[in-house]
Amino acid sequence: MDKMTRKRIIFVLLFSVISLGFIVYFKLYDINILRKLIEFRGILTPIIFLILCSIRPLLFLPVGIFSTLGGLIFGAFLGTVYTLIGSILSSILGYYIARKFGKDLVDKLLKGRYKNIRLTSNKNDFIVTFIMRVVPILPFDAVSYICGLSEIRFKDYFLGTFLGIIPGTFIYSYFGSAVNNVYSKKFLISLFLLILLSLIPLIFKNSNIILQIQNKDKLD
Repeated sequence: MDKMTRKRIIFVLLFSVISLGFIVYFKLYDINILRKLIEFRGILTPIIFLILCSIRPLLFLPVGIFSTLGGLIFGAFLGTVYTLIGSILSSILGYYIARKFGKDLVDKLLKGRYKNIRLTSNKNDFIVTFIMRVVPILPFDAVSYICGLSEIRFKDYFLGTFLGIIPGTFIYSYFGSAVNNVYSKKFLISLFLLILLSLIPLIFKNSNIILQIQNKDKLD
């Protein structure tokens, strides 16, 4: 492990500890306090949302919930921006958790699923990461952990993650911004986009990368 990687891991772990302390201190694990925060919509709301979204892997919550919640609280545009930032931070956290603690911890976090999926570094690191992000065949955090265990370079992982999660993040945020009026045209459009998002794996079903991941997953 080189010096730069060690520094990144230390930063991620320090950020996680501080964020968890923030949550405990302000009792953000209490759903009633969170509800009041959402209703208040003060200046701390984006900060707390970003922190919760960033350490979401430690809370074992699906990323789609936060994307939808972001759209509900901040609207489609800002919800997308905030969730993108938080999701990128959480993906970095997952990547370096896997790098630091290795396969045994990842298998426990994923409850033994996807343990046969292994990726090796090559000139297509960015493409591999991008496809796994944009095509929702694996859970968000599973991709982070699998890439962290692999030899995929961080810069390719980061760029592939950033570009790959934009479509899904926007669609869920747009849906969240429309749930207050289920009879609106906006809500119907958001449902249509969610359906399209769910069909993406079928569109890419002949991709070699997708086929390899699916075949390895069946070995569990």
